[in-house]
Amino acid sequence: MFLLAVIVSAVIVNGSDANVDENTIYIVKNISKYKDKIEETKTEVNELKTEVSNQKNIINGYHDDNFLDEIIDMNYKIQELKFYNGFTDVRGPGIMLRVSDSTSEDENLDIMEKIVHDVDITVLLNDLKSAGAEAIDVNGKRIVNISEVVCAGPVLKINGEAVPAPFVIRAVGDQESLYSVVADEGTYAYDLKNKYGMEVAVMMSYNLSVPSFNEKNSQIKFAQGAE
Repeated sequence: MFLLAVIVSAVIVNGSDANVDENTIYIVKNISKYKDKIEETKTEVNELKTEVSNQKNIINGYHDDNFLDEIIDMNYKIQELKFYNGFTDVRGPGIMLRVSDSTSEDENLDIMEKIVHDVDITVLLNDLKSAGAEAIDVNGKRIVNISEVVCAGPVLKINGEAVPAPFVIRAVGDQESLYSVVADEGTYAYDLKNKYGMEVAVMMSYNLSVPSFNEKNSQIKFAQGAE
């Protein structure tokens, strides 16, 4: 800048002697001004670049946060679906119901009437569901919407696995409601015990554990997703 000032001064003083025209003098005088303007522009550009970079970081962080929130929300919904569809172990208050073949010596009862059949267990399960049971298992086999209970000779097949008597049903839910639906007079369980002499015992529990559904023996053969 000092050298530039000397040159400008020399040009101004000796301009006429050096045969320098006025336009050249004007350009030389404004070189420093242009240089300062360029430096200011560079500074502004750098500041804008920094601001753009900061905004990009903010936007990327916003997307990352939203993506993380979506993952957390999706995982919560998956766990919720697994819970409500029987794919998780659960624990809570409820009742235990034990049912086994009749020991009655009543000769008026047919032998088939003294045996616990699949329909008996199915009716009991439906009664418990209607009373608000939130989780049910029979001899450790979790009952879900695709569970099946079928006779297989002297045993029952539940979820494709053989289950022998006695049948222990555990149901998690409101204890009073569950107890009433299998103990009160007029209920199906009451008739099994008092008309057919089957062994039916029920008790409340404050801390029942019901296992998750084991899907290895259950397959969807016909149903398909609908688009």
